[in-house]
Amino acid sequence: MGSVQKRGEKYYARAKLTHNYITKTKGKSFDTQAEAWAWVERTEKDMRLGEREEVDETKTLKDALIRYMKEVSPTKESSDWEITKIKSYLNQDYCPLHYPLVKITPRVMREWRDKRDVSNSTKNREMTLFSALFQTCIEDWMWMQTNPVRSVRRLKEPEHRDRRYAEHEIELILNNLGFEENKTPTTQKGVVAIIFLIALETAMRQSEIVKTTWNNVFLSDKYLRIPNSKNGFRRNVPLSRRAVELFEMMNPKRSGYVFDITADVVSTTFRRAVKECEIVDLTFHDTRHEACTRLARKLDVLDLAKMTGHRDLKSLMIYYNPTAKELADRLG
Repeated sequence: MGSVQKRGEKYYARAKLTHNYITKTKGKSFDTQAEAWAWVERTEKDMRLGEREEVDETKTLKDALIRYMKEVSPTKESSDWEITKIKSYLNQDYCPLHYPLVKITPRVMREWRDKRDVSNSTKNREMTLFSALFQTCIEDWMWMQTNPVRSVRRLKEPEHRDRRYAEHEIELILNNLGFEENKTPTTQKGVVAIIFLIALETAMRQSEIVKTTWNNVFLSDKYLRIPNSKNGFRRNVPLSRRAVELFEMMNPKRSGYVFDITADVVSTTFRRAVKECEIVDLTFHDTRHEACTRLARKLDVLDLAKMTGHRDLKSLMIYYNPTAKELADRLG
């Protein structure tokens, strides 16, 4: 993928093509950014066409999915989700697995998407995965020339969730999980309870908490480090007094994972607890809404964004969901 950088009064455009681990580049300066990007797009297309005779037209979607799952997905923060998804596609009877990549059109991808019995949000996310797959086939493997997903319109998604936790719901869940104050948990349910409470204190994602290692936890300085968050950036998360207490209940060590449990087990255990408590429409990820809203009372918006890892305030606002009564109470 090319780039455009401003150099003085000019915009320097750089077109890039990688094939068989060999990268070819071309550069040119323009007066405007729009002209520079247009040149990058045209030039990269011409560079790919110049390699047309090298495109392997025998490769199928199945070939691409398998290679992507083995070589690319493991390098990404969302690796678990991607690998699970790709494995499910490989077992679908309606996925165009045996289509040659060069014959996959926007229509083929739309038809596949429309057969999926999942929400529009999930469909859009899956199409983003396929777009990344096809782009890799174009730029790195020379298995196809164009990305069919780029011509597929995204579906309208529902309004963002604003579900908050009520105090009695938190208490019900903790009782179900067998949480005991100031005691190291001896069961998986007890560990999930600690993870749940840490999420409420820090606004960390479930995956971030599960992957936390002791060498990235600094209790004396009251913070922990996330080496690689969902958006690809490292961030430090400040810890409240309560959060420090929760980590101390896990018997701090010099190294290793804080929680000896997988994300799948956490998800399954938590869903079961919510169901057994007869709580409606509540997910673990809703802890992020609850935590962000609570933390907004203590931190200014820029500090909150720094803590939660949001790169822009628009994204942060999705998780800030105070009720009208809460706002009215703060007005006095």
